[in-house]
Amino acid sequence: MSDKKVQGNGRLVPARVTGIGYKVRYGIHVVGEPTERGRGPRAAHWAKCSVQLTDGGRVPDGTYFLYTEEGKVHQLKSTDGKWHCLAVAA
Repeated sequence: MSDKKVQGNGRLVPARVTGIGYKVRYGIHVVGEPTERGRGPRAAHWAKCSVQLTDGGRVPDGTYFLYTEEGKVHQLKSTDGKWHCLAVAA
């Protein structure tokens, strides 16, 4: 099982269409799942991650999409200032 952290810059956009976008720095832990013979992929689950505005401040709690500079999209949510990323087994 491999464990690495993906870091970078991106744009955080609320799941509800508001026209607002935030420039952020993020860190997402990526954990490789061992393959088990005869078993399907593991269900999606929320994993801890970190999100910070590039100019400081705090993003309001809610559900967001993170568009990374590499062209990937992640679904995130913030509850009481704690960030979680939807991790899906590939």
